[in-house]
Amino acid sequence: MALKDCAHQRFLIEGLAADYKSLDATTTATEKELAELEAERAAPETIAAVQERLAAEREQLGETTVEGQAAVDEFRVVCGGEQLPPLPWPSR
Repeated sequence: MALKDCAHQRFLIEGLAADYKSLDATTTATEKELAELEAERAAPETIAAVQERLAAEREQLGETTVEGQAAVDEFRVVCGGEQLPPLPWPSR
């Protein structure tokens, strides 16, 4: 992989990291919203809607983690010793 390709791969990883951070913040906010609704004993359909949204956010967060880690693994194999900034998703 040419140096240009490594730079492009790094750019993609940085984009995935930004997406992960944003989605993680959204998921955390949805978790808090759900906790508040449950504490207030909100209508079951309201709670169910937020639970469904939270499940979708968590699924997307998991997909972003897998995609990001795969990109990092490929980068490390192909681009050798080049360093990446700290990654926001849990490492395997």
